[in-house]
Amino acid sequence: MKQSFWAKIAFKNIIENRNFYIANLVVDVFTITAFYLFTYMTLNPGLKAAPGYATLILVLSLGCVFVAIITLFFKLYTNRILSKRRNREMGLYAAWGLEYKNIDSILFYETVYIYLAGSFFGLLIGFIFQKLVYNGLFTLMKCNKDYVGGLSFTPVWITLLVFIVIDFIILLSNMRKIRKNKVITLLKEEDDTAPVKKLTFFDIAKGVFGLILIIGSYYYINTEVDFRESIESIMLAIGVFFVGSFFVISGAIVMLEMFLKKKDKVYYKSAFFSTLAKLISRTKNNAMSLSVINILFTCVIIGASTTISLYLGTQRQASVAFKADGLVKCGNFEDRALCKEAIYDAASEAGVNVIKCDESVLLGFQTLFDVENGVYENEGIEPKDLPEVVEIRLLSDFNKSFDENYSLNDGEILLVTDEDLPMKDYETIDFYGEKLNVKYHYDTKLYPGVDNIKYAYNNFIIVKDFDTLTSIHEKLKETGFTKDLSYWCEYYVNGSKDEKINLDEILYEKLSKISTVDYFDSNATQLRTRYARNAIFLFLGSFISLIFIMYMVFIMYYKQIEEATDDAPNVLIMQKIGMYDAEIKKSIFVENGLLFFVPVVMAFCHVAACFGMMSDIMKIFMLTDIAFMKLCVVLFCLFILLVYVLMYYGAYKVYISIVLKKKTN
Repeated sequence: MKQSFWAKIAFKNIIENRNFYIANLVVDVFTITAFYLFTYMTLNPGLKAAPGYATLILVLSLGCVFVAIITLFFKLYTNRILSKRRNREMGLYAAWGLEYKNIDSILFYETVYIYLAGSFFGLLIGFIFQKLVYNGLFTLMKCNKDYVGGLSFTPVWITLLVFIVIDFIILLSNMRKIRKNKVITLLKEEDDTAPVKKLTFFDIAKGVFGLILIIGSYYYINTEVDFRESIESIMLAIGVFFVGSFFVISGAIVMLEMFLKKKDKVYYKSAFFSTLAKLISRTKNNAMSLSVINILFTCVIIGASTTISLYLGTQRQASVAFKADGLVKCGNFEDRALCKEAIYDAASEAGVNVIKCDESVLLGFQTLFDVENGVYENEGIEPKDLPEVVEIRLLSDFNKSFDENYSLNDGEILLVTDEDLPMKDYETIDFYGEKLNVKYHYDTKLYPGVDNIKYAYNNFIIVKDFDTLTSIHEKLKETGFTKDLSYWCEYYVNGSKDEKINLDEILYEKLSKISTVDYFDSNATQLRTRYARNAIFLFLGSFISLIFIMYMVFIMYYKQIEEATDDAPNVLIMQKIGMYDAEIKKSIFVENGLLFFVPVVMAFCHVAACFGMMSDIMKIFMLTDIAFMKLCVVLFCLFILLVYVLMYYGAYKVYISIVLKKKTN
């Protein structure tokens, strides 16, 4: 038989099952659009002008890979629930005598139609919005760059190829499934609405085990593991409580529903009488779909709220990371004066005034500190849970920085120990065999770190003068010490952001002529770099969150159509026993509400349990205002809850329209 015949059959199947295929097509179109835009931005030559180009390309490339992976995963899952619905149809084809190759042809043409339609509309939308997305991204990055557009075939071919591979994998999976199952298996129609009369031991065991997994994962994440030391353990723990969510929904929630069914005061209320019996079986049969919604909901909240708070907190991050307007480091005392002169000259050319320019010299290195005995050494002392760093600084720099007037004699020091180490009233300390008299003792609040995640214990030794510092340095070099003294200039200027950026460019050119300068950074540079990086994270997080929301919509929409089709006979029975349409709608609303809001409540629990971990991640990026981040998470939770309620209400209206239409027919 000609292939055109099977092509017509496939097209007719899509039309007849359009309620299922339209939702699938919409998700395909949006996913293809998102992947094309990621690829387009990654390959766009205009991105080379953005600050932090290499990092941006890496993040966008990873975003392309991630979108492709999650698309494959969710299309395999949604195809599973779609193909389950069509098993009877495929079984009828086989019973009518169609060979496997004929059924393969029907599946092939169906796949081709959906692929061509999805690719056409997805790429068309991508072409329409690529300029808007390009300009939007550069606006978020605070970069004023002209649009570099035009038709580029490379992202088009990459997009088409990736989705051909994904759809081909799904097609092969469907063909294998048809061959694997016998005709009688395909024809058998499972009764998913059959009431569950009692709980089995396996149901109870699943519920208890799921609760243990989730509670254990919550405890482990918040008390037993440091995110900085073991990201693998954190990811494993998150995976475990997602698995636990499935067991809780299919076990513990079913146990709760069975308990409510036995309560006469609850069961015999009009809103619950016709609901609880069906709800138990629906919960068990939809446990996987509800768990996927739970995963998607959790990922959307965590991903979107963190990227939004990261971007909105960019100014805070730059201020925490860099309190001064700029910092320059060079290798000798003479060049420090040249650096200071360059700062004033550059400020004059940029039209800004230098408010303050502090000079300092220090010697910093990793060490071991015996807190009990006041001894610094490289060995023979038990290491602490974090590395220890000591910095030797000059008293004159200290007094100038903190507007103090301390004085030291030969052999005396001002000791500043880490605030997290025990405070000891030392008279002397042993610094690599040299006795130093402690005249003053402070904690490190005088030198607040720029990190909010603690990476090391920081101690400071303030010495009398430069000669004392060089003397200590020379003695250390005799023991094989290789660290050099470092000379710093820290400056503060007035002026606008653009004027400070201009100052950076001028100063960079001047400092490049001083051979020993090996470090220069500024608040303005940090701000530009962080805006660019955070904008990419926001761009990535927004699109991935939208993809997750689309799949949530699809799963909810599909499940409502599926459940409505199965529930139509039950609605007819409800009508025959005297229930009015209003009572039927109320019963369905309660039933579906209880079913579809279980994963939402669990998702909020997951987010609350993961907030400490989320805070640690944000601290790595210098987002130190945890109250601000908490506000962003709460507001986004309320927003996504509103979106979910609207999604649910739309799906509920679809459900009602199907069951009442079938009832009247």
